[in-house]
Amino acid sequence: MAREDSVWQDSGGPGDGEGGPDDDVPFRRVAAALRERIAAGMSPGDRVPSVRALVGEFGVASATASRAVALLRDEGLVETLPRVGTVVAARPVRRRPARRAAGAAPDREAVVALAVDLADADGLAGVSMRRIAGELGLATMSLYGAVRGKDDLVGAMLDHVFAAEPEPDLGPAAGWRERLRAGARRQWAVYGRHPWAARAISLHRPQPLPALFALAEWDLSALELVEPDPERRLDLHIVLVGYVRGMAITLAAEREAEADTGLDADSWTDRDPGVNRALARHAGPALHRVGPYAYDLERVFATGLDRLLDGIGSAGLT
Repeated sequence: MAREDSVWQDSGGPGDGEGGPDDDVPFRRVAAALRERIAAGMSPGDRVPSVRALVGEFGVASATASRAVALLRDEGLVETLPRVGTVVAARPVRRRPARRAAGAAPDREAVVALAVDLADADGLAGVSMRRIAGELGLATMSLYGAVRGKDDLVGAMLDHVFAAEPEPDLGPAAGWRERLRAGARRQWAVYGRHPWAARAISLHRPQPLPALFALAEWDLSALELVEPDPERRLDLHIVLVGYVRGMAITLAAEREAEADTGLDADSWTDRDPGVNRALARHAGPALHRVGPYAYDLERVFATGLDRLLDGIGSAGLT
């Protein structure tokens, strides 16, 4: 299916006014259908269809569905609740973004902070230059005086969220293991608050960001205490960052699935007959010996981090 719009396309964003010749824009058609359902009798707190469900129902791209939901959120008709999803808002009051005087230059910090808020609520698919401009009461092109484009904006967003999570204050006596653990935990905390950030960071083509250089400096200074080879130290830093990032992407996907289904991973597995049939048919004796399993990504993350640090320590002693 051809995609009807782009995350960064600057035509017909949620900041536009209602009505007029843009009524046939796909995301507006989806928003109109949802608006009718809400008016027909949905109550505050009722869940509205997820982005995934809207894609299947209307045959649109996920970005289109996200923009439809974002438009209703701007109108105050729906709100997003952590671990619940998007629901009908209790009091439908249209949001009024703070506007600047005509001709006023956009503020980079305000642009970046707003982009982070939008990404936290809707993912990166909910962020566009046009939407940000509409929220701030600016012409879209004026934003390019504050950010140079998509890559610059996403990089500034990453710097913003990592700067808000202070480096651990461990003191000079802290050993390499304590330092590496604290650095990994700091990244995990950032990704927990901003799930989109894990997908935005690239390990194979690193972005030239102060936040990423700071991550490298933290790990490498700790690794100097246990690993004598400089190349291997950088290898291990990439392994650590990659582990945290990979687990964070899994965490973000699970949160999205919980919002879509209303079920956590354990509940979903218990209620899915296909999984239970497959376990009965295909699971080997080792898997059966595990017995009942409580799926807890926080515990899995801690277990993996411990074993990874064990390996670094063992290799450093040989």
